[in-house]
Amino acid sequence: MKKISTHTALIVSRNLRILSLCVWSSVIFLFISCIRGEEFDNTPQGNFEALWRIINEQYCYLDYKGIDWDAIRADYQSYIYPDMDNFRLFEVLSEMLMELKDGHVALRSDYDVAIYWNWYADYPENFDSSLLYDYLGDNYRVASGLIYTILEDNIGYIYYESFSTELSDNDLDQMLLYLAICDGLIIDIRNNGGGMLTNSARLTSRFTNEKHLTGHITHKTGTGRNDFSKPLAIYQEPSNSIRWQKK
Repeated sequence: MKKISTHTALIVSRNLRILSLCVWSSVIFLFISCIRGEEFDNTPQGNFEALWRIINEQYCYLDYKGIDWDAIRADYQSYIYPDMDNFRLFEVLSEMLMELKDGHVALRSDYDVAIYWNWYADYPENFDSSLLYDYLGDNYRVASGLIYTILEDNIGYIYYESFSTELSDNDLDQMLLYLAICDGLIIDIRNNGGGMLTNSARLTSRFTNEKHLTGHITHKTGTGRNDFSKPLAIYQEPSNSIRWQKK
């Protein structure tokens, strides 16, 4: 019987893979995690155990969110049987991952992607894209994912739809030069699904003249649920380029 070794940081499968942790699909159905030492049979039970262990040892928010991952294991174990096909296994593993209620954790197959969409769908809409273009009309500029214009009352308007869209320093310079005549600015990030901290920091660096503490970050350092590094301070530094100076 083939074994699944837990030696690398990859999760590999024929039909399943976890988004943001996976790199490719192989011709056999298996999971691999980055925790050394244990091997799992290449069976429905082995894949179930491997996935449960990956979340147990690498997911950061089990205790923070009050998730009883041991109880969830016992519950979903009852749905695993030796001759289940990959389609049913995909369903069971997907349902188990949905217990995390985390839109950043997903399971992908050749025929479907299981992701917890309720992180978005369960919240009321606060943005109407049609109103955006009522403000913008047909006189606006677009650069690096930023849409901006000058409104009739001499207020600058900037819409940044996604922090996943890379911001260049040159585009930020050109935008701020264009909006420099404005009496004030509106920076609209409604309906922004998130993305890269570096992009948000690059934008906000144009609106401060001083270094500010903005938060702390810790890293997972071991297999224990509370194995984290000491908090590392994160500071917002002012840009060395053009910055907005009006209040």
